[in-house]
Amino acid sequence: MSKIARLAIQSGLPQLDRLFDYVVPDALLDNISIGSRVKVGFGNSKKSLEAFVIEFAESSDFKGQLSEVQSIVGTGAFLESEIFLLCRQLAERSACALGEVLKTAIPAHMPRAYAAHTAFSEVTDAIQGEMASTFEAEYLSELAAAGARAFLLSEPRELKLALGQKQISTPAWLALFLAIAVKNIQRGQSTIILVPDYREHTIVVSAIKALGLDSYLADYSQEQAKSKQYTGFLRALDRQPRIVVGSRSAAFAPVHKLGSILLYDESDRSYVDQSSPYLHTRDVALVRESIQDCSLVMASHSMSTDVRRLLDTGYLSDATLSYSPPRISISEPGLRVDSHAYNAIRQGLIVGSVLVQVASLGDSTALYCKLCDEVARCPNCSGPLWVDSGGSKKCRWCNGFALDYLCNCGSAEFSLGRAGATRTAAELGKSFPSARVVESTGENRLVRIKPGKTLVVATAGAEPYLAGGYAAVVLLDARIFLGKQNLRSLEESVRVWSNAVAKLATKSNGVLVGVSGELAQLFALWDHSRISSNELAARKELQLPPAVRMGSVTAELNLVSAISESLSQFGSVVKIGPAPVPGKPGSSLWRLIFKYQYSEGISLARHLKSEVTRIASGRSRVTDSGRNARAVTIKMNDAEVV
Repeated sequence: MSKIARLAIQSGLPQLDRLFDYVVPDALLDNISIGSRVKVGFGNSKKSLEAFVIEFAESSDFKGQLSEVQSIVGTGAFLESEIFLLCRQLAERSACALGEVLKTAIPAHMPRAYAAHTAFSEVTDAIQGEMASTFEAEYLSELAAAGARAFLLSEPRELKLALGQKQISTPAWLALFLAIAVKNIQRGQSTIILVPDYREHTIVVSAIKALGLDSYLADYSQEQAKSKQYTGFLRALDRQPRIVVGSRSAAFAPVHKLGSILLYDESDRSYVDQSSPYLHTRDVALVRESIQDCSLVMASHSMSTDVRRLLDTGYLSDATLSYSPPRISISEPGLRVDSHAYNAIRQGLIVGSVLVQVASLGDSTALYCKLCDEVARCPNCSGPLWVDSGGSKKCRWCNGFALDYLCNCGSAEFSLGRAGATRTAAELGKSFPSARVVESTGENRLVRIKPGKTLVVATAGAEPYLAGGYAAVVLLDARIFLGKQNLRSLEESVRVWSNAVAKLATKSNGVLVGVSGELAQLFALWDHSRISSNELAARKELQLPPAVRMGSVTAELNLVSAISESLSQFGSVVKIGPAPVPGKPGSSLWRLIFKYQYSEGISLARHLKSEVTRIASGRSRVTDSGRNARAVTIKMNDAEVV
């Protein structure tokens, strides 16, 4: 007898945002199960859609004739029940379709990668020897306990870690994460390690391999080919303990018996998904921990206001251990590279390598008319011009290059603005001719450098690792970081400074150039708790995130106005705007910003989702690139609006 399967279709269309009943033909009965990936037809479309079996039913409320499941993709369950529950909750909180979150959680099927994986039956090796670390067994047990939720300020230096006969030196946060992962494996449980970008990912994977834990690794790196990414998903799906390493998508890894989610540097903007459903990995980890009752450990070198709020409410516990703070001195505002910074670089190069952090890449961050000092602007979009590391003039808005610049005053000559990484490296290279000078940016990607007398000039977040640490770290352009027009400029500045200082060698010196006052003093004392508490208090007074949530609705003016009017039923929701979307001359898009309390999030998301379906169903708009996009974009937690 045929049975009925209730399916979740992997589509972002609002009309498909519910479960659909399909008949399972007799030929597929033996192979289909809850969580199976299947192909189905829908309506008059000739194209098959992928869907997942959520449950089976004896009967259907649909009065017409049910369509049949066309085929089964692969064997076994691709969508675990916990992952489906996670996706459903996140979709509800984000005012988006379930299918959009499913696309984030479950990668597209790769037949060759699937065949290769199923043909190779791997048995993980038993862990050889005992784990030796500086962390006490009781401390590790507390962090790995079911339901534990903790944050810790990681020690800003390297620590030794040994497993049997294998020993490595690694950043303190990674030593802790690996110690927890090994403890979980010994209990038959899996671990998810989340890192912001490829540098940390490379360091983590290298450490896992150096300890002989290769057979437990499930690599979720987005730097890999799609087939390799799918292999990482399939390895996570295996019914044996795994150590999953990745960024945003790894938070959905369908691991066997999840023991811990370990999140490094949770306030890094790389954790924010730039496309729908616009999720933050920190939020995904928090929701998943509440569903699966695993442990959640966040480790950073600074403390964000979001974590400060969670600590103040008691949702997270503070698991920071006592350690000697790094040695940091402050240089008053003045020259960009003053005598204090110069001496720190000179003395550091005597014994080893020196790291210099700068705010911008390229040769010059801006161009000015040589005659009238007006900012040089792009002839195509009026965006500001700058000079990249290759010496080419580029526009910051449209990324146009080789532009013919002509000022309104008639002059075609320009002068250079503030130095970027390329010019800084050239200037410091002249001052220290005996040192090897290396530039590290998002364009020139370095993960590690070899020991030696090397002067590294790096943009924030691009600082390469050095075994044993740098002999000196100099933080330039501090006022530029603090002066960015963003609500989180202070805490983002402290974060990137702290991550650079964490690469210092033991008993070496760091220098922060151009900052004075209380912030400089607290940073020199490494008092991140006080910095975050002060910042959160200011946000509470102004009712800004994370004291409240802030979201946005972006669409054409008539649609935004209709949604704004519907929000009037939520008395505590504060509306700001609508106003034209900035930075897009000639755009017809408007944006409404709204502030709301955390307790209203789910009910508000449901309302917005319903309103968008009602007023914008079947409508779309054309993006600047010529693609079709949804008429309305909703972000329940918009990190870019302030």
